[in-house]
Amino acid sequence: MFWDVGPGEETSAMKFPLKRRRKRKDSSKPLLQAEFDKRIQPWEQLRSEATFILEHELSAAKIRYHSLTSRIKTFQSFAAKAERKMLTEPFAQVRDVVGLRIVCLFLSDIEKIAAVVRDKFEVLEEDNKIEGQQVSSFGYMSFHFTAQMKSSYSGPRYDGILAIPLEIQLRTIAMDAWAATSHYLDYKSDTDVPSDLRRDFYALSGLFYVADRHFEMFFRSRQTVREQIVRTLEQKHPTMDQEINLDSLDAYLKSKFPDRKQGDSESVSMAVEELIQAGFRTISGVDKIITAHWDWFVKREEANPPTDSDDPEEKRTVPFAAVGVVRVILHQILREK
Repeated sequence: MFWDVGPGEETSAMKFPLKRRRKRKDSSKPLLQAEFDKRIQPWEQLRSEATFILEHELSAAKIRYHSLTSRIKTFQSFAAKAERKMLTEPFAQVRDVVGLRIVCLFLSDIEKIAAVVRDKFEVLEEDNKIEGQQVSSFGYMSFHFTAQMKSSYSGPRYDGILAIPLEIQLRTIAMDAWAATSHYLDYKSDTDVPSDLRRDFYALSGLFYVADRHFEMFFRSRQTVREQIVRTLEQKHPTMDQEINLDSLDAYLKSKFPDRKQGDSESVSMAVEELIQAGFRTISGVDKIITAHWDWFVKREEANPPTDSDDPEEKRTVPFAAVGVVRVILHQILREK
């Protein structure tokens, strides 16, 4: 047979079938493109539905995340993957044409979001590229799901997309940042990195790894501190010698004014800054001025309450938010000085 040749030796007989095979691939591309174009609409619908489900469920579960993005592979990317892997049935074998990526804040969020994915989708395959990976491969760490819509979703809205697979990736911000950076450098594997740069490359990878672990440690420590503050303030005779910061003031306001609207972190942070600038250092100092000026504040609120709209025709008077109580009293004290 003409295949029986030594390494590097190529006969004219070998070149002929290769050329013919290449020509057949090229001639099939328009058909592949046409079939790809026919499937764009259901892929778009699947992407939209999957995105809506995840956004809704993560919000309902009160799981905060950095971003939720989605994409549909381009035909060029689809065709290149089919050719590279020599797929005989690419539309059945390529299962990540529709892809979603959720970038979360902390490592502990990965499993929370994974639980949502398992609950709301029919999971076909899981690939955990986080646990057990080498630090040097951190740029490619993520949790991959191959999934499809559950059969419990019924009706015309879902009939055309139930059996279509999609990929859902979960990453932390640190994982995503390192993946994006290393991808920009065009290094596809460890062996791509020049040997004299490899040590620095691994060191950078390790820094992102350490950052992820320490963000998680900091997050857990903060939760512990917040819980301790809450437990202290819930005591019958609470001590209030905690320093003023975002967590302590937020916990104090929720304990002191449970029936008032609670401010967001930005407004509480602003109050912290104003209190510290005014010379206050502990929660006990805040509690003392509220107690001393409470009667004045009640009269002030009754005489000039805030409103919930800038439109004069829709204005309704509402009580001050919890953080508003502190700021109104503080501003009065500063005026009295």
